[in-house]
Amino acid sequence: MFISYKPSDAYVGDVIPYFENGKYYAYYLHDPRNCGAGIYAEDTTWHLATTEDGLVFKDEGRILPTGDETTPYLNNYTGSVIKHSDGRYYAFFTAFNELNDSYKVNGKAVQSVMMAVGDTPEKLEIVNDFRLLGDDNIYEVYDWRDPYVFYSEDDQCYLMLLCARRKGSGYHRGGCIGLCKSKDLVSWEYAEPFYEPGMYITMECPEVFRMGGRWYLVFSTFSDRFLTHYRYSDSLSGPWIIPAEDSLDCRSDYAIKTAGDDKERLAFGWIATKLGKRDEGPYEWGGTMIAHRLTADTETGLLKVSMLPSVDKLFSKKAVPAVSVLNASYSDSVLSSSGMGAILHEVNEGPFMIDFELEADCHEFGLFLGADEKLEEGYQIRLRNGILSLDRWPRKEQGRYQWQIDGDIPFAIETVRYFDQAIRNFNIKVIRDDEILIVYLNDSIVLSTRIYGHKKGLAGVYVAGGSIKIGSYSLRYPERA
Repeated sequence: MFISYKPSDAYVGDVIPYFENGKYYAYYLHDPRNCGAGIYAEDTTWHLATTEDGLVFKDEGRILPTGDETTPYLNNYTGSVIKHSDGRYYAFFTAFNELNDSYKVNGKAVQSVMMAVGDTPEKLEIVNDFRLLGDDNIYEVYDWRDPYVFYSEDDQCYLMLLCARRKGSGYHRGGCIGLCKSKDLVSWEYAEPFYEPGMYITMECPEVFRMGGRWYLVFSTFSDRFLTHYRYSDSLSGPWIIPAEDSLDCRSDYAIKTAGDDKERLAFGWIATKLGKRDEGPYEWGGTMIAHRLTADTETGLLKVSMLPSVDKLFSKKAVPAVSVLNASYSDSVLSSSGMGAILHEVNEGPFMIDFELEADCHEFGLFLGADEKLEEGYQIRLRNGILSLDRWPRKEQGRYQWQIDGDIPFAIETVRYFDQAIRNFNIKVIRDDEILIVYLNDSIVLSTRIYGHKKGLAGVYVAGGSIKIGSYSLRYPERA
């Protein structure tokens, strides 16, 4: 695959990005999936891949090893990396050992925060005598993970955000972003939650950063929806505003964390694999690493997710496809149909990008990929009523009766992305790269997902109940083979 990263011997879990001097250090949870079918995130270590453009990665190997049954870190999970004023690098990570009773409370294994220190980002040594647990006073002891450490000028100390739960809270709404404070990164005191919306079971992989004059808070959830959310505020102490579309990507691209500067960041996540490598299979934990460009609208405060310049440059071979028209009229770049019509063309098997602009005045429009000449089969990228989503034909294997085709499931619900219904002018970039499908809408919204079928067939724009005026349309292939 061209646009995502995966080591040869494992799958990528949560990414822990760090940025310095133009280089992104993408630490990640390295999951070999070596414990049997249906078992994930065991024997998990920190590995590192470095990149300067979010596209070409260098494998730097294992950074934090696992311990054994005698150590708290039988498995290493998510955390963060920070450079201290003394010039050394401090990594804080989640340690977990469910085999040793010494690391259990009331018979249940607990997560703890541990630390590693090094003179360079590539060489970190675990500090075995550092271990921070939930205090069992403000916070319960069983959800205590994903430490994110940064220095707060306002507080004149280091802050640690954590995926935590308020002690004594309800199960489904008690998740919060916990807070600890330190002057030296070694001694920590517990504080009241940093953010406590009363909405989720837990709030994983939290982070904050400043960009475009505002503060942004990012976290991931799996209860209301599997998503990475964000909030923004003029102050680190809040209040935190929930935007209308408060997610950075859809379900498939989970646990997004970012790194960069106050003008531009890269948003790193993992696109989940599916069981059995089938479209209809359930999502698994872990997959392949993906990066998107992240900027902030200085007027509205909204975050914008767009294509990396390196990816745009990669797809530099332009093709001029021969199109055919199906159930529509097509003249002077206007495609019209009272039902559903399309212009279709062939694409090479392998990676490609379709980049087009249009003005819409219709009930629905979008793009077909891997379709047959009658649009009976293939993937359908749909835009309707302020919703961008992915559909698939057939949606499932039909049962005995004609109506058993999943007609009550109008699209892959987990891929839904929302946009302003008043928008009429669209720029859409679609990339298919083996099992990865990415849709960028108006350089501000992204839909990333995993697909396995329909690798051959036609592609093209469609319209339903109206017309679209196509301003530009290009089919592009990657320069490097």
